[in-house]
Amino acid sequence: MRPPGEQSRAGGVVLAYAFRPFFLLVPVAAVAAVLPLPVIWTGLVGAGTVGSAAWHAHEQVFGCLAAAMAGFALTAFPSWTGTPPVTGRRLAALVLVWLAGRIAFWLDGILPASLVALADLAFLPAVFGSALPALATATRRPVDLGLVMIGVLAANVWFHMTRLGAMPGTPDAAVVLGLDLMLVAIALALGRILPVTLGAALHETGQKGPPRLSPGRRHFAAATLVLFAIADTVAPRDPVTGWIALAAACAQLDRMVELHRGAALWRPQVLLFYLAQGFMAAGLAGLGAAGLGAPFDPTGLRHLLGMGAASLTVVTVMSVVSLRHTGRGFPLPRAVWIAPALIVAATVARVAVPEIAPEAMPMLGVVLPSALWAGGFLAWLAVFGPWLLAPRVDGKPG
Repeated sequence: MRPPGEQSRAGGVVLAYAFRPFFLLVPVAAVAAVLPLPVIWTGLVGAGTVGSAAWHAHEQVFGCLAAAMAGFALTAFPSWTGTPPVTGRRLAALVLVWLAGRIAFWLDGILPASLVALADLAFLPAVFGSALPALATATRRPVDLGLVMIGVLAANVWFHMTRLGAMPGTPDAAVVLGLDLMLVAIALALGRILPVTLGAALHETGQKGPPRLSPGRRHFAAATLVLFAIADTVAPRDPVTGWIALAAACAQLDRMVELHRGAALWRPQVLLFYLAQGFMAAGLAGLGAAGLGAPFDPTGLRHLLGMGAASLTVVTVMSVVSLRHTGRGFPLPRAVWIAPALIVAATVARVAVPEIAPEAMPMLGVVLPSALWAGGFLAWLAVFGPWLLAPRVDGKPG
């Protein structure tokens, strides 16, 4: 065992900035989100009160992705606005609120549904409450990302209200809205991250910088995703929604063109974002074609967006943020490729197996992708976890 003083210092390091505890928890949430699927699909246990698909999707979006979003936002807001970060006991309280929501959702069917809802819904309001006092005095406020986070909270409210019979709709529709809004959050976050990562890649490859990225492209990519989220909720199978999805796919492809900067594109901090954008464009294009009558499986296409685009973006953002905010400089370690490779393999298996070998779905379409996806996040944790548990290498606070 560590001496008490060393344990205290380790706890102090983890609570020194929001990215540390939440990025440590993201892999845990990723594993927990897929853990029940293999035993349910292989018939070892029942699906529970929520249903395996809705339970798993909820925990991926409102558990795993929400933790990543909170860790990123609470780390980025102080940098963007010049306000003090959330640290120490306030940060520990946020972590406990997140954990309470996850435990309550795992105990669904044992605890009353209303109590599960209250515990699960408490997290994002707690994040807002911890950040708003400082943001209220800031001259520059990230209103766009804040509005998207409110939308994600509203989607989670809708999820629980449908379960309680208090609102129309289905839990599945609420999770889809949550995922669609997470894609909007990704588009907005990339507007802040890509100039930094692309600038570093240009420097690494001896090219001139800083990079000039078009605000119009960034705004169009986000705006089309907002329109898609609205249309996908109001009329998910309507041809108009299909056309909007195709427009959103084209906007993401157009944004990818900005990363065509010679050798800089092949640096991991750029190429991984590029691959994630490719998955997003492919998923949106497929959903658009399905809305116009193509015989594509919407469930598989949603996995392109969730398992592929969102997960790849999350591991890349966590890698870049962990690098920079622990006092390290580019390049990223070579081992950064392990997690994306496993996530890509998981996504391809989940999307392809139902189409080419539906009889093998339990093992090759669920068990294998679940293991690969969870393994990808655990591989990320093995590489970057020691950084998150150690003080900054440059001796600065944070």
